[in-house]
Amino acid sequence: MSEDEALCQRIKELGNYLVVDHLKDGTIIGVGELMFTRAIYIDLDLNGWGKRFCFQDRKLAAEEYMKLKTGDDEPTGYVARRGR
Repeated sequence: MSEDEALCQRIKELGNYLVVDHLKDGTIIGVGELMFTRAIYIDLDLNGWGKRFCFQDRKLAAEEYMKLKTGDDEPTGYVARRGR
């Protein structure tokens, strides 16, 4: 397991995320379940996340997650967003 994969696995465990990935630009992203929505997280690290985009439509969340190429990308169709 590479260092990047190990970090993603640790973040996934700590944050109880469904999936955590490492983009080519070094940004770590993930998906998690909230009470009423599914969230895409951007800029994950061991201390939390930088941006969170919440979706009522779980299929749309998955589609938008797959489109992310860099940490500057922003998904569309979300119902709420938060940031540090």
